[in-house]
Amino acid sequence: MAPIIGITFVENIEDDPSNNYIRAIKEFGGIPRTLYPGISEDAYTDIDGLLLTGGGDIHPDNFDAEWHPTLKYVDEARDALEIPLCQEAIASNLPVFGICRGVQIMSVAMGGSLYQDIPSEFPEEASCQAQVKGVDSRHTIEIEPGSRLSQITGKRADEVNSAHHQAVKANGQGFEVIARTREGIIEAMENRSKRFVLGVQYHPERMIETDDFQEHRRKLFEAFIQAASK
Repeated sequence: MAPIIGITFVENIEDDPSNNYIRAIKEFGGIPRTLYPGISEDAYTDIDGLLLTGGGDIHPDNFDAEWHPTLKYVDEARDALEIPLCQEAIASNLPVFGICRGVQIMSVAMGGSLYQDIPSEFPEEASCQAQVKGVDSRHTIEIEPGSRLSQITGKRADEVNSAHHQAVKANGQGFEVIARTREGIIEAMENRSKRFVLGVQYHPERMIETDDFQEHRRKLFEAFIQAASK
């Protein structure tokens, strides 16, 4: 039977087949289930995997930081859903895949911290992270040999897309950094003690423009769905 994948959003979009996350889960063999603030706990007690998606900024209270003036689209209800849900999933060895905001949630959930605004806190990296006129930026990441990401992609370096102004600063407990930009921003991390707990800062769900992008996207989602199928 196909695994049920809980996908976090700010609201219920279960019936939106055009959504990139829902489409990717369906394409690679999973059954998507939208999880959103206010949903009953019964909705996620039987999921086989958890996908933490991109979106707005995380409230800095969650990692003991002061409010930064560049913060936007902060949703405390979503934070309150995703942080404990991530903690519970990791504790129970449920496969977890975090994308963009998702990898940040993973870090914060386990006691890590964030750069709240890359342009002001990590300025040499700012130009390759944000969207330009609505189009994702592109840059190269360097991948640790022997890491899950290296095993999945078969590469030590690869080009990815980018659309964010925050990033993991200190990775949370149990995580190790497995990919960075050449300038040093964390692009992926994993918890090797778990079945599948992997987060990436980029957006594989919409890496479709080139054959290389499509292959990277396919390998990541297939690996996650396979882990959730066991």
